[in-house]
Amino acid sequence: MKQIRVQKFIVAGFIICLLCVCIVLPVHALEASRADAKMERMMLFMQKGDFRQAIVNGTEAGTLYAQDGKIGDQIRTLIYLSQSYQSIGQYRKGIEDLKAALVLAEKTGDMAIKISVLGRLGNAFVLVNKLGEAENYLKEALALAGKEDYEGRASSLNYLGNLYVLQKKYDEALATFREGSALSGKTGNRLLSARSSANIAQALFQKGIFVDAETELKTAYEKYIALDNSHDKAYGLINIGMTYRQMAHVVKAGTDRFSSLALKILKEASDISLEIGDHLSASYSLGYAGQIYEETSQYQIALSYTRRAIFEAQQVIAPESLYLWQWQSGRIFRALSRSEEALSAYRSAVYTLQSIRNELLADCRVYNQLSFQDVVEPLYFGLADILLKSTDSISDQAVAQAYLREARQTIELLKTAELQNYFQDACVVAGKLKMKQLDVVSPGTAIVYVIPLNDRLELLLGLNTGIRRFTVDVGSKVFTEEVRVFRKRLEKRTTRQYLPHAQRLYDWMVRPLEPELLSSKIDTLVFVPHGALRTIPMAALHNGKEFLVQKFAMATTPGLSLTDPSPIRREGIKVLLGGLTESVQGFPALINVPTELKSIQELYTNRLLLNSDFRVPLIRQELEHTPYSIVHIASHGEFFENSGNTYILTWDEKLTMDQLEKLMMIGKFRKDPVELLTMSACVTAAGDDRAALGLAGVAVKAGARSALATLWYINDHTGYEIATEFYRQLQDPSFSKAKALQQAQLQLIESWRFEHPGYWAPFLLIGNWL
Repeated sequence: MKQIRVQKFIVAGFIICLLCVCIVLPVHALEASRADAKMERMMLFMQKGDFRQAIVNGTEAGTLYAQDGKIGDQIRTLIYLSQSYQSIGQYRKGIEDLKAALVLAEKTGDMAIKISVLGRLGNAFVLVNKLGEAENYLKEALALAGKEDYEGRASSLNYLGNLYVLQKKYDEALATFREGSALSGKTGNRLLSARSSANIAQALFQKGIFVDAETELKTAYEKYIALDNSHDKAYGLINIGMTYRQMAHVVKAGTDRFSSLALKILKEASDISLEIGDHLSASYSLGYAGQIYEETSQYQIALSYTRRAIFEAQQVIAPESLYLWQWQSGRIFRALSRSEEALSAYRSAVYTLQSIRNELLADCRVYNQLSFQDVVEPLYFGLADILLKSTDSISDQAVAQAYLREARQTIELLKTAELQNYFQDACVVAGKLKMKQLDVVSPGTAIVYVIPLNDRLELLLGLNTGIRRFTVDVGSKVFTEEVRVFRKRLEKRTTRQYLPHAQRLYDWMVRPLEPELLSSKIDTLVFVPHGALRTIPMAALHNGKEFLVQKFAMATTPGLSLTDPSPIRREGIKVLLGGLTESVQGFPALINVPTELKSIQELYTNRLLLNSDFRVPLIRQELEHTPYSIVHIASHGEFFENSGNTYILTWDEKLTMDQLEKLMMIGKFRKDPVELLTMSACVTAAGDDRAALGLAGVAVKAGARSALATLWYINDHTGYEIATEFYRQLQDPSFSKAKALQQAQLQLIESWRFEHPGYWAPFLLIGNWL
C-alpha cells in the first residue's frame, strides 16, 4: 500500500491574556479589546486544530488591528493566518499573508520580525515546491540573522534543511539541521530543538543511515514527550510515529519492532489530542494507526480506528483529512469483500476531495518522497476500478451504462486534478470544463480511454450510441514496461526494433475495438491516455500490415471535458508566425525554419516575427491588437517534469508556460480562444510521464482549442515537411485538423527517406480535433 503523506502543521504557542477593565472604555480601546479577544479565540482554535474557525477569527482581528494602526499585531496575525491556511492545504493564500506581513515588517524596521517572516516565507515556498524562491528567502533570512540572532538563525536553518531534503542533498541537510539544533539549544526553545532532532532523523533515514536515524528519532521522541501537551506536541509525535512506519517498510529486519513503536507513539499522540480537544491531530493519529493495521491485514481493528478518524475530522470540518480516511475505509471494505460499502466510501472520498480541489490539488507536492501519483491518483483509479468491476454482474444495460459513465467521469476528474497539479495552478482549468459534451462526439469519431489497473487494462470506447467496455488481461506494470521500451526504440531511426512492441500494444489497445470501430464507421480516434502512455504516439501502433495512422486520423487530449468541441472557423484565418533561424542563447540555428514559415505565409494572412523581432513585447503587441486564429511558433523548447522549467525560446529569453498563458489570453479579441497553437521545430517533451503531461495540457494552459507539438527531438527539416503539408491540407473545408495531420504524416510515410515512425510519429494533435 502506498504511503499517505503526513501533513505538518507548525503552530506557535503564544498565550494572549486580555485585561478585564470594569469601566467604560473609549471606542478605540473597545476596538482594541475586541481585536485581542478575536486573536485569543484564533489561538484557541489553532490549538484545537480547527483552522477554519481560526481563520475566521484571525481575519477579523487583523482588520481591527489595521484600523487601529497596530502594525506589530497585524504582522503577528498574518503569520498565524498563514500557518492556518497552510494547515488546510491553502499554501498560496498562506504565502499571500506572509508577503503582506513582510511589507509591514519592512515598515517597522524590526529586524527580528523580518527574519522570522522571511524564514516562514522560504518554508512556504518549499511547501509548493518552488525551491528557487524558497532558497532566496531563506538565505536572505540567514544573512540578516548573522551569528548573533540564535532564534532567527536556528529557525531559518531548520527550514533550509527541509529544502535540502527535498533536493536530495542529504549531507547539506544534515549539516544545516545540526547547526540549527545546536543553536536551538542555546535559545532554550525546546519545541524548535525537538523539531531539529526529528528533521535530522528524517534526513538520516532518507540517506539510508538507519541506525543513526533510529538513535536520533529516539532523541526527538524524548524531547517531544517532555513538552507540555499541545497541538505542536501531538503533531511532532505523529511525525515521529510515521517515520517509524517508514522504517518498518524499508528496514525489513526491524519491521515488527518499528511498526509497534509507530503504533505506540501514534496512540500517545491521539491521547494527547483528545485530552486537549484537538480533533484534527486526533484524526491524523487515529487514521495513520488504522493505516498500519490495514497494511498488516488486521482489517477489523483498522476499520475501527479509521471510523474514529472520520468522526474526529468531521468535528472540525477538515476535508483535507476526511477524504484520506474515507478512502482508507473503502480499501478496507474491499479487502473484506463488502463491495457496496466500499463503493459508497470511495464515492464519499472523491466527493470530499473534489470539494477542496482548488485548495489542495494544485499544491499537492512531493513530501517525504511522495508525489501526486502516490497520494491522489490511486483514489480515482480505485473508484473507477470498483465501478468497472460492478458492471460484470449487472444485467440491466441502462444501469451498466450509468456505471460506465460514472467510471469515465471519475477518470475525467483525475485528468483535471493532474493538470492543476502539474501547472501548480488551481485555476488552469477554470471555465474550461465542458462536462455536457462527454456524451456527444462528432460523427465518425470515437473516444478511447486507456485505463491501466494493477491486474488488467480497461478500455472505454465512447461513441454517440454509448460507451463500450473492453478488458485486456495485462496488468499496469507489464503494460507500462512495454510502453517504455516502445518509446525508446521508436527513436532509433536506423532499426525496426520498435515493430514487435508496436504490434503488441496494438493488440492490447486497438484490436479489441476493431469490430465496433468498423460497424460504427469510425475514421477518427481521440485517445485520452494516462501515465507512460502519454509519452508515445498512437499513430505508430502497428497491426502487422500498416500503422494505425494509415487507418484512422488521430488526436490526443488530456481529458474530453477539457476539450472545446467547436470546429475550426475557416473564414478569415489570420496566423501569427514567430521563430528563430539564428543561433541564440547557446542554441543552434534552425536552418529550415525560414522555408517553413515562408510556405505558411503563402497560404494564410499572416504577421511574421523572426529572430530579433521574436520577443515577448512584440508578441504581446500583436496579440493585443489582432484576432489571430493560429499562433505558429518555430523555435527550440522543452517540457520538463516541473512546469516551472518548461519553456519556449524567444530571441532574448525563455518563455514559460505561465507567460505564454498570459500572452494568449490578452487583448479585446480573446473572448474566443486561439484555434490552434503550433510549436514546431525542436519542441520536445523529455520522455518522462510528467513532462508529457505538460505537453498534453499545453492547449488548456495556453487557452487554445488545440495544439500541434512533438514528443521528442526531431530534425527541423521533418518539422518543415509536416507543418507545411498540415497547413496546406487544413485549407480543405472537408478536412478536420486530425485528418489534415493524418495526410501530412501519410505523405512522409510514403517517402523512403522518412517512412520510419521516428520521423513522422512524434507530431501530436492535442485537444480539439475538428
